[in-house]
Amino acid sequence: MSESPEVRLSGTPASAGVAVGPAIVIDSQAVVVPDLEDPADAFSEASAAVSRQLEAMCETARAAGRAEAGDVLEAQALMAQDPMLADAVAAALGDGAGLGEALQQARQQIEELFAAIDDPYIAARAQDVVEVTERISRWLAGVDVPDLGQIAEPSVLVARALTAADTAALDPACVLGFVTEAGGPTSHVAIIARSLGVAAVVGAAGIVERTRAGDPVAIDGATGDVVIHPTEVTAEAFAARREAFEAAVAAAEQFRGMSVALGEHRVDVPANAGSRDDVERAVEAAADGIGLLRTEFLFLDRSDAPGEDEQFDFYSFAGASFSQPVVIRTFDIGGDKPAPYLGIAAEENPFLGVRGARLYREFPEVFETQVRAILRAAADTQICLMLPMVSTVTEIGDLRGWISEIAAELTARGIRHEMPPIGIMVEVPSVALVADAVAPHVDFFSIGTNDLTQYAMAADRTNTALDEFQDPLHPAVLALCERTVAAAKRHGISVSVCGLAAADPLGAAVFAAMGVDKLSVSPRTVNLVKSAIAATEASTAEEMVRTALAAATADEARSMIANPTRSP
Repeated sequence: MSESPEVRLSGTPASAGVAVGPAIVIDSQAVVVPDLEDPADAFSEASAAVSRQLEAMCETARAAGRAEAGDVLEAQALMAQDPMLADAVAAALGDGAGLGEALQQARQQIEELFAAIDDPYIAARAQDVVEVTERISRWLAGVDVPDLGQIAEPSVLVARALTAADTAALDPACVLGFVTEAGGPTSHVAIIARSLGVAAVVGAAGIVERTRAGDPVAIDGATGDVVIHPTEVTAEAFAARREAFEAAVAAAEQFRGMSVALGEHRVDVPANAGSRDDVERAVEAAADGIGLLRTEFLFLDRSDAPGEDEQFDFYSFAGASFSQPVVIRTFDIGGDKPAPYLGIAAEENPFLGVRGARLYREFPEVFETQVRAILRAAADTQICLMLPMVSTVTEIGDLRGWISEIAAELTARGIRHEMPPIGIMVEVPSVALVADAVAPHVDFFSIGTNDLTQYAMAADRTNTALDEFQDPLHPAVLALCERTVAAAKRHGISVSVCGLAAADPLGAAVFAAMGVDKLSVSPRTVNLVKSAIAATEASTAEEMVRTALAAATADEARSMIANPTRSP
């Protein structure tokens, strides 16, 4: 296909799909904000202009049926004129900083705020801050933002980084896929790519330097494979991959609204959700309820915590949307000033700091308000309450006792409510290791593979330099999962898996083989996961688990799951 030598790179899978086409290369350069006579007025004018730009892009995205892109752009439009940003810039200007430096300081301050929140989708909002302040800087410097909506020929986009606004402007008919050097699989860019059905690979180091405009490029968003100047044989192989993926998506539609099982063991596939729109998408996908309803979005971009009635309305809406259970996770916020009204001291490592359940004792009124809203909503819907970031049996007992006290208070006041099933996120290795001791104190387990992997591998998942340690199918992580599932079965409680691992076809297969009851995934992948479970041979399930656990590396474990009759 090309006379130039073939170059193979490896990145992080971000959006499943295969693309082969000529490259369009975007090599964004930093801009310099000039010194201005009245920097405060200049910032005010620039932030208003950028907000209008983003609002217009939001309307365009929604008119094209791209709801996810519209949601992100709307949030960025609001962020451009958020008082938090304006106040941070004003404070830096007051300390004598120039406007460019003030924007950098404000960006860093707010970026750290969101990055500290231990939910990959919420923490990704840190990238929004970078994108918004970069747009403001470009407006002030008079530098145009690349208009990727003008790409007219089917191409593969190559860039050091893309913004959510860039991605939202892409036309899937012309942008076959994209590959970037920066970014992660839970960034807004990746989320939008998945919603558009565009193949994407992120974290492919050196791709911009090695690629020239027009170079043929092949990418596989499910494996992270990237090939520049593919040979004819390689191009044909990628074309075969594309045909296989498209056939799998079409075939998976037969499982819409259906139940699936591995042998006699039924496995439900609910959806993950973090907003009202997510709940509606889960309904459209005919998901088996909601396996993880993140509530952090209710607590952000505001000057005080959400009230009880506001939360009650949302939880009631989510619960009423399904005949199956909706699992609500109480707010899981990091330790480094996660919200303006939760002013706690910065942690050296927020992922190992005062967050999740550890934060509730410091802000009891916020936790109690949320629990009251959940208990009230549970009176009329199948709602479950899930506690994040717990690490000891004592902690679980204390929290359950606290929730019982809140229920007693509602009873004394004559307020309708119901005590829902109460479970925990198994994301700290200590809980997995003593799962038999924990199980009698909860009604269900939900394994959070994203956090469990980073803790087991001692590799912060926000550090792209450590991506090679982030495979949740590493035998060490699988051993913690298997120990948790076995304890749940012995004690007669259900166990689910949420996170990106549940949507991995190999992950879905091995977790179902372990005996996991639910795999909670993004709405778009519900039917693909059901298809993967249906395709798994029940006769080899036990051997699959045994050989995967006996493997030495993640690659070996994946090979054993794909070929369970082989010896490790």
